[in-house]
Amino acid sequence: MPRPSRTGIRRNTASAESVGRIIQELSLGDTGQLIVVEGAKDRQALVKLGVKARIMTLRSFIRLAATDWLEKEKLSEIVVLTDFDRRGRSHSVKIRKICSGRVRVNTEYKHRLKQALGGSAKEVEGIPRFIRSKTGQEVV
Repeated sequence: MPRPSRTGIRRNTASAESVGRIIQELSLGDTGQLIVVEGAKDRQALVKLGVKARIMTLRSFIRLAATDWLEKEKLSEIVVLTDFDRRGRSHSVKIRKICSGRVRVNTEYKHRLKQALGGSAKEVEGIPRFIRSKTGQEVV
């Protein structure tokens, strides 16, 4: 069985470090920021990774956005972190439509995470497992 090349190992570590940096940036967001994820497991994964920002599931967000809640909350931006599949893209479009003209929608983190994960995780809830598999360290 061939040994993995050293460059492959560095690339794996580098992508895990990239994911870690993106998550850290997300944690440093301003107080007017709201992260929207698809489900409770995605929310739990971000909390496990140390994200301190407000996180809301898509279902709750859609229910509240139908009211004047967005205006009352005075949010600076909605960070979309739906899964990295077709359904996730569809949810991103839905969030953009709901927020159009009301609050800024940020999908940059989602795109950066998808690129850093390189297809190793298709959903947000898989990020802690990805980091653990690449670094060998348990995510607290």
